[in-house]
Amino acid sequence: KTMSNKVDKRIATLISQMSITEKVGQLFMLAYTGNDVDYAKQLISEHHVGGFYISNDNADTHADAFELTKILNFEAQKRVCDAPLLIGVDQEGAWSVLSKTSITGPGNLALGSANDLSLTKDIYQMFGTEMASVGYNTVLGPCSDVNSNLNNPIIGVRAFGEQVAPVAKHVHAAVKGLKAGNVMSAAKHFPGHGDTSEDTHRKLPSVDKSLKQLIKEDLLPFKAAIDAGVDIIMTAHILYPQIDPTYPATLSSIILQDILRKQMGFKGIILTDSMNMWAMRKNYEPAEAAIMAFRAGANIVMLSEEVYENSQGNYKQKQQATIKGVIQAVKNGKLAENIIDKSLALILGYKYRKSSFNSVPNLIESAFGNQQHIKLAAKAAKAAIKIVRNKADAWPLKYDEFYVIPTSNPATQDKILECRGIGPNDDRLVVDVLVERLVKNKTNFKFVEYSDIDQFIEAGRKNNLPIILITENYPIAGYDHDVDAQAKIVARMVDQYGDRVIVMALRSDYELNQYPNLSTYICAYSSRPVSAQAIADMLSAS
Repeated sequence: KTMSNKVDKRIATLISQMSITEKVGQLFMLAYTGNDVDYAKQLISEHHVGGFYISNDNADTHADAFELTKILNFEAQKRVCDAPLLIGVDQEGAWSVLSKTSITGPGNLALGSANDLSLTKDIYQMFGTEMASVGYNTVLGPCSDVNSNLNNPIIGVRAFGEQVAPVAKHVHAAVKGLKAGNVMSAAKHFPGHGDTSEDTHRKLPSVDKSLKQLIKEDLLPFKAAIDAGVDIIMTAHILYPQIDPTYPATLSSIILQDILRKQMGFKGIILTDSMNMWAMRKNYEPAEAAIMAFRAGANIVMLSEEVYENSQGNYKQKQQATIKGVIQAVKNGKLAENIIDKSLALILGYKYRKSSFNSVPNLIESAFGNQQHIKLAAKAAKAAIKIVRNKADAWPLKYDEFYVIPTSNPATQDKILECRGIGPNDDRLVVDVLVERLVKNKTNFKFVEYSDIDQFIEAGRKNNLPIILITENYPIAGYDHDVDAQAKIVARMVDQYGDRVIVMALRSDYELNQYPNLSTYICAYSSRPVSAQAIADMLSAS
């Protein structure tokens, strides 16, 4: 207690000595492109920023990441307010960082399918252990949305599932796991992004739900996160007209203060989703949006997707203009200084007290490439696989040879490998991983190239060999994968080859309603390499 009072006194003294510029900067979490560390250092020393959103774009190996966090925190220690930086990463399973060397597991939807809470906790503890070892002290997860709209374009495999009660249990386990891994956790996207039909990276969606519906269908996982001791809750850029007819959640004091703080009792940090997503940019001027977010109750404003504005080459000017706009608003009384002071006291309380901010990054080599982690990921991927449909009793396979055919156009796959730091960030295509594993397992199969699919369908192969079709889907910001084209190929195959067709889905099973005549469907609930390996092993064993 005495120790805690000392920290409070230190923070109060510090805040009383800081200028408005120093205070406001601390409430921003910014991103920068590539290896532009000099600009990052400038943001710390001149603009006093309190944190960074780091992606694969900034560091793609654990050694780079370790070096980067050391440089950034050394710069932060030189300031009057010497609090460590909040360094946040999207290490959430379906999206990831350091994917060449970190172990992502199969992602949340697969963990929901495996439905083993200790597995979920262990996977998230692994995320924490790996990230903490390089100085990434905040995991922007777990994704706590419920897939109530199965056609949701941006959540999908990032959520634990479509039923609120099981999702809540997995969210609780994930938060506990991150705690055990010694990193900060951030449940997102409050009050729920699972019922949208729009991607907030592109436009501002509206969800027509009453508060009663929201409580029943969306808020339970966030309550579970709060009960598990989540540190941060990230807002969603979504309009709920029945709850607040004017402002989206990020800018709504009804949603952030009345619901999240008062009704749900959340006492931690409220962080905005990226304010340069088009849901915000198309509707609000940058500085004005930040001011409105602070007024509504957000504690930290995040600008993490500068890539959207980098094509115009002016993201730096926009970042700095946003910070300056907020400083100006405080100076001229448009934004009350005590709002800034309260947020700052809350954030510094975490930074000076929490061990995740004050432990020295270390033990990288034992965290990365850890055999236990590799086994854990494989175990989760295997446990997730479900034989969803087996009407013709075609599984296990009755033949010792089969065709393997990818349904996703390789021409569209570049996006997956180059998702600009935000997204899955795999460096190998999932079908390539599957084929490699089949070869390694000495499996007897015939691979049909995507370009030969039409010819394969028209040929009407008379042998009875099973035809394994691989479907995929990826939640990538501002991009739709070619799922409709894949569905057409599946339908044509079923028309031609009937019960010989087996779909092995490296994605969610939300496509199933499109295939009434398909007799065999096996789902991995993941498009991660580890799930491709698990599916390959299953094919080899059958």
